[in-house]
Amino acid sequence: MNIRQIEAFHAVIETGSATRAAERLGITQPAVSKLLKSFSDHCGFLLFQRKGGQLVPTREAQILAGEVNKVFNGASRIKEVARAVREHEWGEISIAAPPAFAVNFLPRILAENVQQIELRMQVLSRTSPQIIEMVAAQQVDLGLSVMAVDHPDIDSEHLVTFPLICLLPANHRLAAKTELHINDLRAEHFISLPSSDCSFTRADRAFQVSGGSMKRRIEVPFSETAAMLVAQGAGVTIVPPFAGIDIDESLVVRRPIQPVEHVDLWLLKPKQRHVPLVVGMIEDLLTQTCATIGKVPLQA
Repeated sequence: MNIRQIEAFHAVIETGSATRAAERLGITQPAVSKLLKSFSDHCGFLLFQRKGGQLVPTREAQILAGEVNKVFNGASRIKEVARAVREHEWGEISIAAPPAFAVNFLPRILAENVQQIELRMQVLSRTSPQIIEMVAAQQVDLGLSVMAVDHPDIDSEHLVTFPLICLLPANHRLAAKTELHINDLRAEHFISLPSSDCSFTRADRAFQVSGGSMKRRIEVPFSETAAMLVAQGAGVTIVPPFAGIDIDESLVVRRPIQPVEHVDLWLLKPKQRHVPLVVGMIEDLLTQTCATIGKVPLQA
């Protein structure tokens, strides 16, 4: 029993004629008849009876045809999946990113752009050193890092340099200023990110350069959490420009800071790993989105 015999049987079932089956398969009618006979011999029972010029399947052939249809439906499904993968409509991808990006930034752009495709996605929140290790070990397809990378097993691409900004409660005394200096914030109670977070280290450096120090009142793991606490009037924070972007302007104002502190974002890929087609689509999406990060509007 072979696939050509099954194809001939399926074609005759659907067309009711060896001649039309031969046309569909691109072979001769005698070749179809030969395939049907050998298939019948393998099965051990009669497959068709001729009635009025038509090949009518026996009851046994009808039972068999049900299973054969499943095979061909499965083949059609495989063909469709292959097309979807080719057209970036189907795939799997894993991305590791620092918390500031994994909590809001990535979910936002992915939700807005990949709803129409069959994509199984895993987003992992890790520190940049952990992400570098995961990419080098080929544990993820893509990584976002705020640390520059020089590793023989990693391809890295600089995506964007973005400025840190200050979030203030809308009724704060400094909210009337269109731009803040780091010295304006010396006496403020800070909602800070962990000491290992690059946003904290950059902000803390700005205080140290100006000869002061940050008054850390609350420490939280995510910039989104810090933004929510600002909205509740718990203090001020310095975060990436996209943090708390969904919070109502009546609760939080966003101000640039002088001197400006920046953070770089890098896209990492395993160098020795086959890249799924859908990864290229996500990579382009990240590149396009990051081009607008530094242009997040601030309230007047």
